[in-house]
Amino acid sequence: MRTKAAIIESIILGIGVLLSIQGTAKAVGYSDSYIPYFLLAALGIVFIVILILLRKKKLNFLLGIGFIVVYLYVAGFGYIVCVQNAARMRRLGYYEGKAIEITIGEDRYVWTGEAYYRSADLEPVDVRDKDASIIIDGEPGSVSFVYAKPGEDDTIYYNIYSGSTGDYLVMDKS
Repeated sequence: MRTKAAIIESIILGIGVLLSIQGTAKAVGYSDSYIPYFLLAALGIVFIVILILLRKKKLNFLLGIGFIVVYLYVAGFGYIVCVQNAARMRRLGYYEGKAIEITIGEDRYVWTGEAYYRSADLEPVDVRDKDASIIIDGEPGSVSFVYAKPGEDDTIYYNIYSGSTGDYLVMDKS
């Protein structure tokens, strides 16, 4: 009988941990609607608490508390990532529906309506000496740097946020 109880406790604990991890992973992946996923992850905490209440042994209690602490750390990190992604979406939302065009010398680039977030594979290109300019809904501006992937000649990336991660508008040559 003791073996069956241990198996049931292990299954309950496994389901709780799985729901917690799955909920947090979904929250990070779908940051525009992350609250339902955090609620799913909170269900994992409930399963862990049930385990603690079923067996009031010191080891189970410490194990359950340990999982809760680890989960809260991961969920906190997930929340920060979600807030960051939501801020990115708001910045991109500012440009939605606007006609954006960059001219670099004789080349003209138009925004495709897409955004790019991975700055690691982009290299800065200094366009200050190439008479570069940007027009956003008829409002002219200057451009000092654009970004490009090595080997990609027909697409440039315009940085819309000067933060460390960078948010880029995808601009195709027209």
